[in-house]
Amino acid sequence: MKTKLFSFFTVALLFLVTAIPALAASGNYSFSMGLRVVDGSKNVQFYTLNKGSATIKGTHAVVSSLPGALGPNPLNYQLYNKTSGNSFGIVKATPLANGNRTTVSGTYTGLGGGTSYYLYIWRTDDGRTINGSGTISN
Repeated sequence: MKTKLFSFFTVALLFLVTAIPALAASGNYSFSMGLRVVDGSKNVQFYTLNKGSATIKGTHAVVSSLPGALGPNPLNYQLYNKTSGNSFGIVKATPLANGNRTTVSGTYTGLGGGTSYYLYIWRTDDGRTINGSGTISN
């Protein structure tokens, strides 16, 4: 009986030790966009992500607008791997003109794992400044 309990706990402990690092890959992002692009590779904001898929969850909001501003136009959250240059898709979300926060949520697939993932956030310029923040995880 003691041997079976010891074996069970040993296997459970090994599972936890190997599974927890795989579940812990995540990173936070935040930005203020006055023009068209926020480039994580230029801002040295890289994320460590595991192989498979990753999710983005966050919000953004219009904080100011120039007189006669157009739109607002959708923001495109594109995930890249700096080493390979691969893109893993685009998550789009359009800010609300009244300044209320808009939810950003989506999934990127086909990741190979590693430490050099970054967000490239872009839009057609519309004369608005937008602030955003959130998390990328897998």
